[in-house]
Amino acid sequence: MALGWRKEYLRYREFFLNIVALYKRNQDLRMFLEVLLSLGTVSFFTFFALKPTLVTVAGLYKEIKSKQETVAKMDTKIKNIAAAQTTFNTESSRILLTQISVPDLASPETFVRQIEGLAASSSINLLGISIGQLTLAGEAKKVPTSETDTEPLPEGVPPLVFSISVNGTYAGLASFLSELENLRRPVKIDNVGFTASQTEEGKKLVLLISGRVPYLGKK
Repeated sequence: MALGWRKEYLRYREFFLNIVALYKRNQDLRMFLEVLLSLGTVSFFTFFALKPTLVTVAGLYKEIKSKQETVAKMDTKIKNIAAAQTTFNTESSRILLTQISVPDLASPETFVRQIEGLAASSSINLLGISIGQLTLAGEAKKVPTSETDTEPLPEGVPPLVFSISVNGTYAGLASFLSELENLRRPVKIDNVGFTASQTEEGKKLVLLISGRVPYLGKK
């Protein structure tokens, strides 16, 4: 084993000595090796010198991409908001009509004025109008259907209960009833009745109407 090791050592030693001798004798080979080693050294140190910069550039690139995506999403949201605003402006008149038709509050005084206007336009006499129990402050109390014996209004909204009595000609009463049914504020008519009485002026017709109008009941 000792002789084998020495033999291998002598052989490799001779090999390296030959390379060194060749390197010293051959100018071109020496220059090539020096250039090759120089390039390798420069490349090695350049890689480690540029690595932090490359990492920073990669991080900045990811950050820029993320911000670009954020800007794109914000642009989309801005466009959606602008479209919603345009739609709102276009439909604002309808929204106003909806708020008038089904107001947040019962507003019995507004409803009474509307009835007075209908009676005047139909050339009949408004004998009386009464409003049922109403919550003027706080949240409107919903009355169970079993207590009212009437069909509940859609979506369970609270009703403004009313009863009206008017007299006049048949044509005038029919016109009043028709206009009441077509009132901008929706009216649910529960009962309609006619009575007739003979007076010195002739036969008088009295129209009795009871019904409900919805409101949202918001504070």
